Amino acid sequence: MHRSRRVTACALPLLALALAGCGSADSGADAPAQIEVHSSAIKGTTLPALFTCDGKNIPPPVEWGAVPAGARELVLLVIGLTPAAEAGSYSASVEWAVAGINPALHRLTPGRLPPGAYVGANSADKHQYSICPKPGVSQRYQFQLYSMPPRLRVAREFVGMSVLGTLNRPNASTSATGQGAFVVTYTRR
Repeated sequence: MHRSRRVTACALPLLALALAGCGSADSGADAPAQIEVHSSAIKGTTLPALFTCDGKNIPPPVEWGAVPAGARELVLLVIGLTPAAEAGSYSASVEWAVAGINPALHRLTPGRLPPGAYVGANSADKHQYSICPKPGVSQRYQFQLYSMPPRLRVAREFVGMSVLGTLNRPNASTSATGQGAFVVTYTRR
């Protein structure tokens, strides 16, 4: 079973930042801090085949800057974004979900998790990384990093889509204290 959820562009944090007019005028007061996130292995916006099912199917290195003080842990989600029929909306699926990342760290190495980090279920109910669009399809993937406030703990048997849904609700008690993302594209031959 492959779970996905249709979301509007404003529901995804990176896209919300890029689109004017999303949210209310005063929503910035409680907005999470921005965390700079990137991968030194990705030049431009194309994901190298090495990090897909056409290569070694391992996650690329991911690096990030300062996170808000007091963060309990970091959560990294790789979200597949497929344009839906309705303009401005996407079908979102979680391709990889990692929690328990120590907020003192600033890097994940390719194909390895640091001590204490754990993988949750992706949209295919698997505890693995996999970037594997259908042949001939160009797919967008958002690498989204969240810093979790001290009052929230992500369970070891978590489901990526549930965490994504919780973090994107406009509710201060479930909001991340910081977030950052980058988007890549991969076209399978």
